[in-house]
Amino acid sequence: MSQFPEISDLEELLYRADAAMGAAEAHGALCGMLCARGTVELSEWVDHVVGEQEQGSELLHDVVHKMSDLLQATMEMMNDATGEFRLLLPDEDDPLPERVDALASWCQGFIYGLAAGGITEESELPEDTDELLQDLIEISRARHDVDEEEEQEPDASDDEVAYMEIEEYVKVGVLNIYEDLQPIQTTQTIH
Repeated sequence: MSQFPEISDLEELLYRADAAMGAAEAHGALCGMLCARGTVELSEWVDHVVGEQEQGSELLHDVVHKMSDLLQATMEMMNDATGEFRLLLPDEDDPLPERVDALASWCQGFIYGLAAGGITEESELPEDTDELLQDLIEISRARHDVDEEEEQEPDASDDEVAYMEIEEYVKVGVLNIYEDLQPIQTTQTIH
């Protein structure tokens, strides 16, 4: 399997390149484009994420190389029947508000990627897919607000559990959308 990059590595490169999207949103856009089309040209995805850049720069080369790794790893995971699909999000050691914001950005990118891949409001989608998309739109609006009382409470385990459940829901939902829109092609021949 191809190397799935660390979010911090890609985030830093995209920041330095003054990209239009951060790492989580970029991965969401990639997954949305894959769900819509089944395949994505690296150059098209890079254009959506990075925007106008000076061709030939070493920084752009590094960004494209890292994004190429992510594209390959993501395509392999989305077509892997074992369900090892991952979202490019901060680790569980990172602060919860940062992870919530990243998940919201990922979902925002996913919706963008579907549109970039040709899925419109007028597209005829399976009912389950349409419901999942509505949920992802709601998740894309999420923000984690911390008030002073909550900050002082050492036990935020309810929020952690809720976050993990939502992240898992997004992963499973995206795979279901992918399967609905791009059924896995099998190379086995029935005799």
